[in-house]
Amino acid sequence: MIESSIPSTFAARLRDIREKRELSQSELAREAGMQPSAIAHFEAGRRKPSFDNVRALAKALKVTADYLLGTKTTTTAFRDEDKLSAKDRNFIQNIIDTMIGDKK
Repeated sequence: MIESSIPSTFAARLRDIREKRELSQSELAREAGMQPSAIAHFEAGRRKPSFDNVRALAKALKVTADYLLGTKTTTTAFRDEDKLSAKDRNFIQNIIDTMIGDKK
């Protein structure tokens, strides 16, 4: 489990980045392989995430685990990504996924 001083930062950052990515709690839960109630508990600070949960959420949100746990910067896939809509980010991510798949 994560240390007790982390949840308030984690909860706030989780909610903030989820909203910036324009995802509902249910959508994030699906992407991270969790139950929607787990996301609600994490965001409310009622439950502490395991390291596996932090990693899964970070991957689904396309940020680092360090960011979710309290570092000062987010990690994005490309410059000015935060200025795009969720639809545009998904479109670009699909292009990236296709390019990676073509190289395998």
